[in-house]
Amino acid sequence: MKRQIISPAKITRPSIARVFPRKRLFRLIDNNRTGKAIWICGPPGAGKTTLIGSYIESRKLPCILYQVDEGDNDIPTFFHYLGIAAKEIDSRKRKPLPHLTPEYSLGINTFTRRYFEDFFS
Repeated sequence: MKRQIISPAKITRPSIARVFPRKRLFRLIDNNRTGKAIWICGPPGAGKTTLIGSYIESRKLPCILYQVDEGDNDIPTFFHYLGIAAKEIDSRKRKPLPHLTPEYSLGINTFTRRYFEDFFS
C-alpha cells in the first residue's frame, strides 16, 4: 500500500472546479511554452491561480506549484519545500534533492546551481 504524503499549502496545487476555460489565454501559454517553467504574475485577485490551475488540468500536465511568500526569506526552508514538491511529482526520482545545511552556506551559489541541475533533470 502506497503511503500518501500530505503537502503543505504552499506546494499544493489548487482544486479547480466549474471554471470557464480561458481558451485565448491557454493559446498564449501554449505558444510561449519554450522551457520547463512558466511565470505568471499579476495583482491579487486577477485569477492567476485559477488560470494556471485550469490550464494544467486541461492539458494534463505534471507540475509543481510553489506559492512564494515572505517566509521564503529563509533559504534552507525554500529548498526544503521545493524538494518535497519535486518528490511528489516524481516519486521514482533516484535520490532526494539535497538539503541546504550549514556546511553549504559558504558555497550557496554552487549549491543552488547543482540543486537546480538535479531539480530539472
